Amino acid sequence: MGIDGSFATAKAIRFVCELFGQSKSKDIWITLLHVTESIPDQSLEPGIPQSLGTAYQQIVEDAKARREELGKSLLEKQVAALEAAGIPHDHISAKLEVSSARPESSKVAVALGIINEMNGRNYDVVCIGRRGTTAAEGVFLTSIAEKVLREARGRTVWVVD
Repeated sequence: MGIDGSFATAKAIRFVCELFGQSKSKDIWITLLHVTESIPDQSLEPGIPQSLGTAYQQIVEDAKARREELGKSLLEKQVAALEAAGIPHDHISAKLEVSSARPESSKVAVALGIINEMNGRNYDVVCIGRRGTTAAEGVFLTSIAEKVLREARGRTVWVVD
């Protein structure tokens, strides 16, 4: 289950809790995945003075640390919700992936993170949100959801609105 801070994530977690909570199924295993982006080191153009390069590098490292902390917090919150519903702790896996991406390609990086996880494991169901965390993404499927659906190939995909 791909998670972010969106309403769709909260809704999907509630659905999974209702469907599988209170140990209704002993064979349920849930993987929560949060993909966050960090600015790649290569973003610093050659020829920039060393003092600016050092300041830029610190900004990049601080931003990465903040995004990782946010991702960990999101995962912990969703794990707690699943556990509160009765899903055993040892049946829940929480993964944080940090992907290097320039801001203009961050959605591609997130989609690739979900697709790589989906293809690397034998999941019965993949759950993603139809829209992201911003209102502007609410009209159509986001590029992330569209890319994941395109690559699902025979898997069941729950798209939560």
